[in-house]
Amino acid sequence: MLSVVIPVFNEEDNIAPLFQELKEILLQLNEEFEIIYIDDGSTDKTLFNLQELKEKENNIRIIQLKHHFGKSAALSAGFKYIKGETVITLDGDGQDDPKNILILIVELKENVDVVCGWRYARQDSYFKKLNSKMYNLLNRLLNNIQIHDNNCMLRIYRKEVVEGLQLIKGAHRYLPAIISNKGFRIIEAKVSHRPRLSGKSKYGTKRLFKGFFDLLEFNFFWKKNYEEKSKKKNIYEIEKMYGFGN
Repeated sequence: MLSVVIPVFNEEDNIAPLFQELKEILLQLNEEFEIIYIDDGSTDKTLFNLQELKEKENNIRIIQLKHHFGKSAALSAGFKYIKGETVITLDGDGQDDPKNILILIVELKENVDVVCGWRYARQDSYFKKLNSKMYNLLNRLLNNIQIHDNNCMLRIYRKEVVEGLQLIKGAHRYLPAIISNKGFRIIEAKVSHRPRLSGKSKYGTKRLFKGFFDLLEFNFFWKKNYEEKSKKKNIYEIEKMYGFGN
């Protein structure tokens, strides 16, 4: 069984189109699948559109966060309820092309635990791409992990990699380093990337500095005992944060 985990925040116009694309690809695999949407405190019609979709489809599950906690909290919540032996993550803005899932599945060979997407021809602003290159270079230097695109959400994991994984605030940005630090084998595969067709990017100057700060904090304070520290800090208290939609 496959579990697809998708964090969403104010993506009302992208819910239905992305689902249809995703469903078409997953049906080709002839495997059972579930799609877990985590609504990260959206203030538009995202949750309403998800609930409408769920009434028509029996393989959708919805987790609703009470407030906007960020992608790390959303992923932690999604990982907590996966049923599949293989887990796929992607962004909910439609920029990750679901067709690339077929590429990742082929690359998840016997001796590989995670395949990370590499947005080789990235369809974003120059500012965003430049910042990403700087961040990825620093990440490779500090963590000795040869991944070109550490922040691409399009990935495939074996269940044991993410099961019970609790991400402290901002940790989604250096998730490959956390996984590698635990001894799992990671590779990457080139994937296509699309421009955003609807909605607004959540990216800004504030996130630029936040990303670099989070990376430095991880390396100098959390890296050696990340798992122990994240359990102690337990920022999100996931059980109190969300109500699970049946």
